[in-house]
Amino acid sequence: MTSHMPIKSNTPIKNVKRAAFIKYKLGCKGYKTSDIARDLEISRAAVTRSIYGLSTVSRVDEWLCEKLGREVVNLC
Repeated sequence: MTSHMPIKSNTPIKNVKRAAFIKYKLGCKGYKTSDIARDLEISRAAVTRSIYGLSTVSRVDEWLCEKLGREVVNLC
C-alpha cells in the first residue's frame, strides 16, 4: 500500500536508532527527558525532537555528552 501524499524532500526523518540508543543510556543512568528539559529550561518536546534528530539543539547534545560521557561518541 502506498501513501496518497508524497513525502516532501525537506521533511526531516526520525533517527529511531539514535533515539533508542540515547533513551537506553538515559534509562541506565536513571535520567528522563524531563530531567534534561528541567536542567536546560526548555520544553520536553524540544528535547524529544533533538533526541530523534528532528531539530538541532546543541545544548541538549552537550548535556548528553556531559552526563553520559563518551558512551555517546557520535554526539560529542
